Amino acid sequence: MNLDEFFTNSGPLGVVIPMYRPREQQLEMARRIFSTLETRGRLVAEAGTGTGKTLAYLIPAMLFGGKVIVSTGTKTLQDQLFHRDIPAVREALARPITIALLKGRSNYVCPYHLERALSEARLKSRDEALHLRAIARFAAVSDSGDRMACNDVPEDSPAWGFATSTRDNCLGGECPSHKECFVLKARKKALEADVVVVNHHLFFADVWLKDEGAGELLPASNAVIFDEAHQLPATASLFFGETVTTGVIIDLCRDVRVEAAVAAADFVDLPIAAGDLETAARDVRLAIGLAQARLPAARALEREDFREAVDIMVARLAKLDALLESQAERAEALAQCHARCREAAKRMEKWLTPDAEAGMVRWLEAATHSVLFHATPLNAGELFARQIENDSRAWIFTSATLSVRGNFSHYLH
Repeated sequence: MNLDEFFTNSGPLGVVIPMYRPREQQLEMARRIFSTLETRGRLVAEAGTGTGKTLAYLIPAMLFGGKVIVSTGTKTLQDQLFHRDIPAVREALARPITIALLKGRSNYVCPYHLERALSEARLKSRDEALHLRAIARFAAVSDSGDRMACNDVPEDSPAWGFATSTRDNCLGGECPSHKECFVLKARKKALEADVVVVNHHLFFADVWLKDEGAGELLPASNAVIFDEAHQLPATASLFFGETVTTGVIIDLCRDVRVEAAVAAADFVDLPIAAGDLETAARDVRLAIGLAQARLPAARALEREDFREAVDIMVARLAKLDALLESQAERAEALAQCHARCREAAKRMEKWLTPDAEAGMVRWLEAATHSVLFHATPLNAGELFARQIENDSRAWIFTSATLSVRGNFSHYLH
């Protein structure tokens, strides 16, 4: 069966998708995508509401026969594609196509950190302790460890911070729970799948790691399809730049207290300093005052109360760094905390220094519970273009809005 036959009333899509109606724009988009996949070319396709762009790229991607990575702007669309849209297309194609869902590591329960958190229950509030036990019950029966599937614990529960890992605090191959790692299981499935569904943040995290020569997160593929591609410039800017957040600093303080209780229980200055830094980081968020906002660094620092709060946080970060340095040899986990603390201090110092790096813009983002200090490049698009310039894969970018008055030059450049 050729491509066109799928997009008819009597075709397979009409059988598996209730109320399916063929659309000429959808078919035209599918044809161009299939051609791009075959020639391993580049395609930018704007598909307005009603076009049916999801089917327009999924059908050719799954007929193509090569390995395809589909990247979305949000985890919501990522889950929708994996759990609803792709299974429907696979049924229509009647082919044994394997699929995998891959998210960032903070979306998966970490058996090692969960076990340590449960053993240090005195560090948690009553609600956090209850949520941790619920997460433990979920992890014991879950195949994926994906926190989105744990219905008994709210997505915004602080307990997730204790039960998941980050790139900074993952022990890698040295982890005693290595064989039970949900992240590694998800990556193994992705290596074996024909279609892998990721999100833009994970995609650019992979690009960044490869650029740093530090390995990779995603499997090799024949094609990459970006849905919600209008979000790529903002995401690329973050990953080609540097960011430090009060949330990251608070996570560091939490990990320091947990690891100090295990490996340096006799050194009481360490958890005290971590507690002081956590308070200072929370005070920075209170000092900015705004519900949610984005401000240039210079403008934010004009506010005396905010500048004072930031200076206190930076001073306490330096104090914790010195204390961690004195204890780092006692345990690998404490050494990791020291490295994270030093990196956060370095990034804050650069953020506070005008013109610290040419071609970078310093700005601040006030989120609901944290403050994000960004230094992003003016030329993120050029950096990404260089990444894919010599890449022989097919690259497809699609979204409802990519052009300005019908012109794509703004997006392309």
